[in-house]
Amino acid sequence: MLYLQGVKIPDPPELKQIYPDKNPVELIEIQREIYGCKFDWKMGSIIVVYKDAQFDVSLEAKEIVANTTSDKLVDLLGFDDKGFDFNTACNTAIKKIIDNITNGDKKPL
Repeated sequence: MLYLQGVKIPDPPELKQIYPDKNPVELIEIQREIYGCKFDWKMGSIIVVYKDAQFDVSLEAKEIVANTTSDKLVDLLGFDDKGFDFNTACNTAIKKIIDNITNGDKKPL
C-alpha cells in the first residue's frame, strides 16, 4: 500500500545517514517501526495504514493464514515451504485486504 501511495521505503544504508550511531539490526527495526504493520500481540491485531487512516486487518490475515497452511504435521515441521502456501497467501491478501482498503470497501478504525 505504501507503493500505491508513492512512498519509498529507505533501505538500511539510507537510514544510516539519518541514524549514524545505529547498527544494521537497529536500522532494520527503525525501518519496520516507521513503515511496517503495527502488531498488538496481546489483542492479536494487525493494523495497517493507508492515506493516514488505520485499518484492522486481523480477521482477514488470520483467515488467509488458516486457508494457506497445511493441515499435515509433517509439512509444518519441515524446513521448507510445504507448510505454508506463500504465493496464494500473498495473492489472497491483495484481493481481500489491499484491494478492499484502496477501493474504499473496508472502513478505517
